[in-house]
Amino acid sequence: MKYQFISIPTALVVLFFAFAKAGYSQESAIQESLTLEQAMALALENNFSIQIERKQSEIAEEQYSIGNAGLLPSIHLIGSGNYTNNQTDLTIRTFQPPPAPATQSFDESGVAALTAQGVVQADYTVFAGFSGRYRYKILESANQIAHYQQQVTINQTLVQVSTLFLEIAKLQRREELLKQNIEITSDRIQRIQDQKQFGKATGLDVLNAESNLNRDKTLLDQVLLTKNNLIRDLNFVIGYQPEQQYRVSVMYAPQGLQDIPSIQQEILKNNPQLLLAEQGIVTSDYEIGLAKSRTMPQLDVFANYGAFYQENDLQQLAEITNIGYTVGATLRFNIFDGSQTRTAIRSAELQKESIEIEKEQLQSRLLTDAVTEVNRIQILETQLERERVNLITFQEAFTRTEERFKNGKATNLDIRDAQTALLDAEIIIAELQADIMNAYLRLDRLKGKI
Repeated sequence: MKYQFISIPTALVVLFFAFAKAGYSQESAIQESLTLEQAMALALENNFSIQIERKQSEIAEEQYSIGNAGLLPSIHLIGSGNYTNNQTDLTIRTFQPPPAPATQSFDESGVAALTAQGVVQADYTVFAGFSGRYRYKILESANQIAHYQQQVTINQTLVQVSTLFLEIAKLQRREELLKQNIEITSDRIQRIQDQKQFGKATGLDVLNAESNLNRDKTLLDQVLLTKNNLIRDLNFVIGYQPEQQYRVSVMYAPQGLQDIPSIQQEILKNNPQLLLAEQGIVTSDYEIGLAKSRTMPQLDVFANYGAFYQENDLQQLAEITNIGYTVGATLRFNIFDGSQTRTAIRSAELQKESIEIEKEQLQSRLLTDAVTEVNRIQILETQLERERVNLITFQEAFTRTEERFKNGKATNLDIRDAQTALLDAEIIIAELQADIMNAYLRLDRLKGKI
């Protein structure tokens, strides 16, 4: 059977663990109520881990583009300029026949030179062993990995929310039952004190009843302490203030349980951890292709248009001005790089093999966990049916014992035993219900359905 969660309006603040007592409905009505669906919605909106993963997913999406993969040309505006002023000693050949001097020397100070250049240049890699395509596919895969990682974090966080929520619900139910027990014991103490006045009870009976009351109060204090600590833990996960108080509200609604093969099929299809591992294998294939692309030639082309200007006090060409364009191409082929390419290819192949092994391990563990959860649910549901039968017996026993106590035919110890047995039975049922619901949520997490 599967258990669904049904939200309850704030005005109907009641814990539905099959035994909600009318005596506490008024107290619940004046407190804030929080359903499991509301807690999950708050976690999706406020949880820090989920917010971080959302940002990582946005980063991966921003990086996923053909431009970031180097598949588009790059255009640069390049400018440069310099000015020099030197003392120059220059000797040049005249290339004149004798008796003309073979060389002529110049020794000048304050020789100035000015150079300025401005160019618009476009560069593009025409072919590089399909490396641009592999880089683009790696970015695409990284974007998908970020999405799956976000889903993994969401699943883990929501399971954490449900675990804390249902533990609080169990303690809240125990708190209610203990308060009812305290009220019943207090009434019984008053009755024993009345009986003592007529000689039908002793001071020891009163002391025993008061001892039972104090024991129940101590148990209640422990429950309240543990419950409040768990509420603070849940508040952190869902983004509430640490001291925010509320009552949890959840409905136990059984349905049919899928067979194990169907559950395992859903796990193989939808589990985000498994999808994440599969995407890692896809990325490894692209990494191998990128490494192999280094064994192929690379062709780069460029084109630029610009202006060049130079003037010099000493050169024969005193002033030069060029305006025009230049185009060119470069072909490179890696003959030897110290085995770096071979090492990169082998490393990428080994990385893929490692991820494949990790995926097989993860898949085996997930399928085993599914069988474990199904078996746990079946056992817990069997126990729940058994405890429901026991509860009827304990309720009848307590009712009969209470009537006999009122008639003076049962002792305080008798009714205390019956009361304790009934309390334990109610607590066990409430906790079994919560454990079953939690097991179904863990199963949904494995199926990727939370």
